[in-house]
Amino acid sequence: MKIGDAAIGDWKSPPQFALETLAKHISETKHLRDRSKLETAVGLIREDVDSPMETDLRLWALSRKLPEPAVHPAVYCPTIDRTLHPDLGYPKERLALEYEGDQHRISEDQWAADIDRVNALRAAGWTVIRVTKSTNRHQLERDIRKHLDLQ
Repeated sequence: MKIGDAAIGDWKSPPQFALETLAKHISETKHLRDRSKLETAVGLIREDVDSPMETDLRLWALSRKLPEPAVHPAVYCPTIDRTLHPDLGYPKERLALEYEGDQHRISEDQWAADIDRVNALRAAGWTVIRVTKSTNRHQLERDIRKHLDLQ
């Protein structure tokens, strides 16, 4: 799914093609090995994903039988009079998942921006769970389930 999200997303370059174009190509190709697997994979691709780690986190949530988080849900933050888009989220439950790669830790400007961003989301009534590559996924799952009242 990472390659699919990358191809239709805006990771390092403009999108290479639209998701509907990919789906149409698969459905119209007559002789295609493992068509059902490809169709399943296309069904898991999401537009507007910004990084492979967002894809990994979203697919991890699905693998744990959690509801699929929305990609970049719109959150109006009155304290900064702006709409922010956390990496992933559950808008109804006001839960945001923010993936923090190393660049978030080592860049002073990025670190400051992230703090302002989390503060604005929290002031708007959202719970923000920050995730890194070292995050304990068992604890993360428990935290998400508790917030979504899925225990």
